[in-house]
Amino acid sequence: MLDLNAFHHLPQLDALFDDIAREDAGLVIVAGLDARPHLEDDAQASGRSAVFGILARNIFAAHPHTRAAIVSEHKDAQLRLTTRSRERAKILYPLGDQDFAMTLGRAMERGYPLVFSETLPRDCFEPALQAAQRGRRIVTQMDTPLCGAWVVRELRQAIDDDALLKALRAVIAVQRLQTLCDDCKKRDGDFFRATGCDQCGSTGRRGEIAIFDVWRADTKQNPLESPSVLSFQTYARELARQGFLTRDDVENLDAAQIHRLFHLLTASERHTLRATQSLKNQVTELQLAARTHEQQYLASFALQQVGYKLLELDSMEELAAYICRRAHDLCGADRAVLYLLHHDQSAEIVALNGWDTRYLHTRVPFQDLFGENGVSEGHLPLSGYPPGIPKRTADAEGAHVRAGLRVPLVAQRQVVGAMIFHSTVRKTFEAREAALLHALANAGAAALQRADLIANLREKISALEAAQIEIAKKERLERELELARTVQQNMLPHQFPLVAGAQFYARNEPARQVGGDFYDVFLLDETRIGVVIADVSDKGMPAALFMALTRSLVRAEAQRELSPEKVLRRVHRLLLDLAEPTQFVTLFYGVLDLPQRYLNFVRAGHDYPLLVREKQVIILRGVGTMLGFLDEREVFLSEERMPLQRGDRLVLYTDGMTDAVNVREEPFGREELEHAALENFSLPLAQMGDALFDAVAQHQGDAERFDDMTLLIVELM
Repeated sequence: MLDLNAFHHLPQLDALFDDIAREDAGLVIVAGLDARPHLEDDAQASGRSAVFGILARNIFAAHPHTRAAIVSEHKDAQLRLTTRSRERAKILYPLGDQDFAMTLGRAMERGYPLVFSETLPRDCFEPALQAAQRGRRIVTQMDTPLCGAWVVRELRQAIDDDALLKALRAVIAVQRLQTLCDDCKKRDGDFFRATGCDQCGSTGRRGEIAIFDVWRADTKQNPLESPSVLSFQTYARELARQGFLTRDDVENLDAAQIHRLFHLLTASERHTLRATQSLKNQVTELQLAARTHEQQYLASFALQQVGYKLLELDSMEELAAYICRRAHDLCGADRAVLYLLHHDQSAEIVALNGWDTRYLHTRVPFQDLFGENGVSEGHLPLSGYPPGIPKRTADAEGAHVRAGLRVPLVAQRQVVGAMIFHSTVRKTFEAREAALLHALANAGAAALQRADLIANLREKISALEAAQIEIAKKERLERELELARTVQQNMLPHQFPLVAGAQFYARNEPARQVGGDFYDVFLLDETRIGVVIADVSDKGMPAALFMALTRSLVRAEAQRELSPEKVLRRVHRLLLDLAEPTQFVTLFYGVLDLPQRYLNFVRAGHDYPLLVREKQVIILRGVGTMLGFLDEREVFLSEERMPLQRGDRLVLYTDGMTDAVNVREEPFGREELEHAALENFSLPLAQMGDALFDAVAQHQGDAERFDDMTLLIVELM
């Protein structure tokens, strides 16, 4: 699960979070600004919801037997908890005509001692403080730029009751700042500065970091005058000393916040003016389109019914046939052909409506569908018969083939096929009818791709479940785990692609019989190789299953797309859909171009790779979050490129090596790994890899090992 250790933070923050989590009553507020993506001047979130989730899990851990209510605006609460914590929590959301304040009141009436509210509207200030005053523990969020005593003043202004204000226990405020670029920053006295480089686009900034302000209630002081125990300025100053911010960032912190708020206000004003004008335009358009409203409604209802039906059908054959049939119902296209693209660039006829069924499964070159100019983004008129169906006279065919329309099937920006519609009655399709057919094709493309993916995943999951059941029948638990270890090790490649220009070394040592680390090396085409190393956030069988799912998704998506960033975004979306939100994976994925000698890569929360070049070690940077846990809008991944040279050795590892501790609980650390890599650089590749494991083992001594250790080295010849 995500905690404070998932991102860089100051140590004193842990103690403050622990103290707040152990309290039994009172109101706790997590403050910060939401992102406002509808305003072009601001789309940056403060990270408040993630901090709220971390605090909630700390409170659940500190009060293991306390029942809790989660008050959300929707039944799908965004608060991510462990399975055990969810068993103690009841999600409440507005029902019928209820608003959020009434829902929060319902949680109070039911007597929950612990209440998490995803927001705190102004009309809920007083009820929340009253409940906290009666011994309840209320934890909530506020969308506000204020922090510390200013939040207290906001509450005081709303409730006008000093006695009630004493129920407030803590305010945790968070905001995000841009950090200095690691490649061009330099020390400037006690602080740092960045001059700009190619990696940061000459801005001197790359990535973001959170800063915190923590206010605690003090019975000896007026809460309106009590300072924060940890202020934004103090926090930012320490980050500046560590090289994440400049001195100016700290000194101008308040001014920068005021500047941002001013731009938000002006952007909001511009957005309001544009929205007002847009509404006026829409009213005019609605008035002009009143005569066609009934037709549009019927068409929309028909498309909605099509969408529901597409979600119900899982079979590729049923989906394709249904899409062709609906073309006639929507706009009178009495002939339809659906083609699916294959890997050999041929297109197969998989469904027909109005044409002779003997042409089913006919294959044609895909370029015959769109000509030498390639696939266009929209629909295009088509004269003549569809490819794969021979032209016949009207007497033999039974009718003249008149209006024709050609539409590509595009899903997630990939062409998966095409549809061709014809009418034997009309000479052309109207613009509205063509748009309906285009919408039908778009919905069909997504459904077909979904059906294909679901079928493949079901086969793999069914195979895995069948294997687990068979193992359970034949062996006891120890034998199951031993066999699972064998299966998992066999999933890891022991023989690598034989390619000119590179050789590989890999070694994996799980902490338990099965683990969550994995690596992979596979060919993408004749000149490019995919390189993967990953670490799942758990151990044992759950991590092994999550690892197997992640590895399968990476391999599948890597064959569809060369960009590492796009591949990992698709893998993230599939993990959110297919896995429980209790695990995540850190992952490095790189595409190695051997002739051009460069590496395109994304570091999704994984440890920094090392590029060893003669007498130096180059740290491969890159900003990225873990996969499979955060909402898609909170995930950011940067794709980086690194030029390579003959003799370079790329060292990829999991944190089990750098975090390995000795009997004094001292970690091995990345610096020691760099030193060992340089010291053994001249050895043959296999000997160098074994030497790095020996260095870790020598450091550990008799200490127990708690984490899997995996190492993958790529050498350019």
